[in-house]
Amino acid sequence: MEEQNNYGRRIKKTERLKSTRRYINDLMLDSLRNYPQASPYFELETDALMQLKNELKAQNPNVTVTSLYVKIMASVLEAYPLLNSAVIDGKLVTYESCNVGVGVGLESGIMTVVIKEAQSKNIFEISDELKKKTALIKKGELPMEDMLGSTFTISSIGVQGIRYSTVILNPPETGMLALGVTEKRPVVLEDDTIGIRQITGFGLTHNHALIDGYHIGVIIALMRERLKNPRDYMGL
Repeated sequence: MEEQNNYGRRIKKTERLKSTRRYINDLMLDSLRNYPQASPYFELETDALMQLKNELKAQNPNVTVTSLYVKIMASVLEAYPLLNSAVIDGKLVTYESCNVGVGVGLESGIMTVVIKEAQSKNIFEISDELKKKTALIKKGELPMEDMLGSTFTISSIGVQGIRYSTVILNPPETGMLALGVTEKRPVVLEDDTIGIRQITGFGLTHNHALIDGYHIGVIIALMRERLKNPRDYMGL
């Protein structure tokens, strides 16, 4: 590119996008072009989940907050199949499999590890599988079949200290959950006293062609119930 045609912006170098970035570019363009999306933000108390993580981690060091959410959301997908669906060629496809994708940040871009049939696996099985597949994808050794086939995706943005974020759907999925940072905050308790609770921010991007405000309310209620009593949904 000639400098005189670039209005004084000096160019350090010009190079072709790497294949991973081209793939992400094409996928995100398809998502925004063909899927009407909305992304409500909300907060839920997660003290019980964090306590359970510490208890289960003592039994299996591979247990993480992310693996807990994989199991929690698999339960939500099973309870509310509309979220576990997709619009494909003008038809509504509802999946029996709850295949939860987990975004893994790499230098080349965010790639997805998929925990297939998560509804049928317990938290320890999910934690071991997620640990193994994450290590493989970071080395570039994860088979493609383990990166494809998700019916819902989770993106952990809290590790960057972000409370809320608008994430873009992974086509043809109907929903994607952004896990924000967990913070200790003062809250007004039921007896009108002030207490300290752990609060997590969430963003739930959804295909508005299928899911609207009513459905989001039901989904958040299902999440709230599971986060209050997370052990009941761990498959143990």
